[in-house]
Amino acid sequence: MNYLCYDVGGTFVKYAVVQEDGTFVSKSKFPTRADNAEQFFGDLAKVAASAPADIAGIGVSFPGFVDPHTGVAKRAGALGHLDGVNLIAAFQAQLKRPLPIAIENDAKCAALAEMLNGNATDVKNFAVITLGTGVGCGIVLDGRVLHGGHFRAGEFGMSITDYGQRGYATLHDLAATSSLVKAYAQAKGLPVAEASGEAIMANLADPTTETVVRQWAAHVAIAIFNLVATLDPERVLIGGGISKNPKILPYIKDALADIPFWTDYQTDVALCKHDNDAGLLGALAIAKQ
Repeated sequence: MNYLCYDVGGTFVKYAVVQEDGTFVSKSKFPTRADNAEQFFGDLAKVAASAPADIAGIGVSFPGFVDPHTGVAKRAGALGHLDGVNLIAAFQAQLKRPLPIAIENDAKCAALAEMLNGNATDVKNFAVITLGTGVGCGIVLDGRVLHGGHFRAGEFGMSITDYGQRGYATLHDLAATSSLVKAYAQAKGLPVAEASGEAIMANLADPTTETVVRQWAAHVAIAIFNLVATLDPERVLIGGGISKNPKILPYIKDALADIPFWTDYQTDVALCKHDNDAGLLGALAIAKQ
């Protein structure tokens, strides 16, 4: 059985035909054109029109606060023109053949991907923290994604953890990969455009670079500790572009070990299995449901 899966981002919409077991049949992407709702859903529907006839359903990973039951985007993240739109109804209206559509927040889809066939197949209580341009979080408790009363559960990047030094700076400002890149650029006297996560990881032997990474990892560790102390997950998985390099995990674990209370709350911390395909596989998980 095949499913049509979409991963909607601010720049591109990735899409794939995926088998029930997570095997990709085909995969591609197109530019996101969300300034006009009819245009946006027309682009999605054009892909669906050319999909194989045996598609059993559609899954969509989408940014922002999404009600998966009604399909309404309470907030559409970077796609602000779609705020308040019933995404499922608008998509179905453009389909040439009726297909069931399921939709979910992108960070929650990343968690579902790990539960489907990633590094959380053996646990029922876990969290995925994605470190990219911002900090995302998907939480699974008792085998179910946590949505919260306003579908905002997991907006962990908005946490304020360093008020005494940084005021109302959030984890987006302190623990994202973009924060690490900015700190590295400042320390090395480089334009931010000339710095990257890849360059940082390749330059860890440099004392200045390592100091920057350890300072950043301390913010990540505090975020993990707060999450663990609040939810008691069996595992915390780290995702996002920086997680593709396994060298980053020891720095985070060292920073966790520096927290005096970590011995009482210690839990398994590992890297995500999925990176670029996490949204598509999470979309598969909800489509199968």
